[in-house]
Amino acid sequence: MTAEQPSLAQGDDLTADTWGDFVYRLRHDCEGKGIEDHYTSDAIFVVQAKRLIFGIDLDYTDKKAVICEESHWLSPAEYWDDLDDDGKAELLNKAEEEHERPFLELDEHWQWDILGELEEHSVVGWDEKWEYVNSHFTKDAAEAFIRHKQHDYRDGIRIYVESQYHAWEFNTIKQAILDGRIGLLEQSKQ
Repeated sequence: MTAEQPSLAQGDDLTADTWGDFVYRLRHDCEGKGIEDHYTSDAIFVVQAKRLIFGIDLDYTDKKAVICEESHWLSPAEYWDDLDDDGKAELLNKAEEEHERPFLELDEHWQWDILGELEEHSVVGWDEKWEYVNSHFTKDAAEAFIRHKQHDYRDGIRIYVESQYHAWEFNTIKQAILDGRIGLLEQSKQ
């Protein structure tokens, strides 16, 4: 599928050409070489969004984040990189005062301690989970969705392949499409 070629995966109209392209891609993903990428002929391509969960007790995770207002950073280095010169000077002074070394040269646990002491900052535990966004018959359609909408998913978005092995209706209809028993009927033009 190319960007110039009309495709159902990109939201184009259902025509003989887009139907043929869809069946070709479906066959590739469910009977052809595409199976080597996901190891099931009963694939459905699920788009998932990553959600970060903050506030987990640090006794139960070693994943830490620093939170200030509506922003978060998953490492002291990431936080440092976002600071302006005044913020960096403040951290350097605090590190020199408490540990007699520059902030970036401190062991990470000392860096976290300093960040947790800053006014209006919290160091908390975090984890991630992947949430369902939508599903696609083909990998190309899932990829097209991600290209179009990834800006809406700040923490990340991915394709996860689910096996539809026991989804009998889905598999029966998909197989009928691949066998040509279900197809596009062209309406006669009046």
